[in-house]
Amino acid sequence: MRFVVNTQCAVLRDGKFLMITRGAAVKHASGVLGFPGGKVDPGDEPESVLESTVRREVFEETGISISEGIEYVRSAAFNLADGTPVVDVLFLGSYEAGEPRIADPGEVEGINWMTADQILAHERTPPWLVDQITAVTRHQRRRLRP
Repeated sequence: MRFVVNTQCAVLRDGKFLMITRGAAVKHASGVLGFPGGKVDPGDEPESVLESTVRREVFEETGISISEGIEYVRSAAFNLADGTPVVDVLFLGSYEAGEPRIADPGEVEGINWMTADQILAHERTPPWLVDQITAVTRHQRRRLRP
C-alpha cells in the first residue's frame, strides 16, 4: 500500500498563525481553514524531504518564507474520500520574509494571520484543525518549560 505524504506548517508571526482558506479546486476539504502545506513530490530535495517540501509548499501557496528552524509537532493518518491513505506531518515554523499573496485562487481562496482563539471560533474551522491547534499549543508549552 502506498501513502500520500502531506506536510503542513503552523507559521507564527507576532502571536498569529498564517492561515489559508482552501480553494474550490482542491479535492480535499475545499472552503475550510487550514495551515499551508502540501504533498511530497518526487522532485523534492532528498535530504530533509519533509522540511524542504513544507518550505516549498508554504512559499508556493502564500509567498511567505519560513525560518530554517522548523520543528516537528505531530503526524496523523487519514483516508481521502476516494480511500487513498494519507500521512500528514505538521510542523511549527516562524515567519521569515514575504507578503501574503495568492498564486492560485483555485488552490487558495484566502490568506489571513489569525490568533488561535480566532481560528477556534471561526465558522470554517474543521475538527482536525482544532486538533492541530491544540497540538501546536501543547508543543509550544513544552518548549517553554525549563
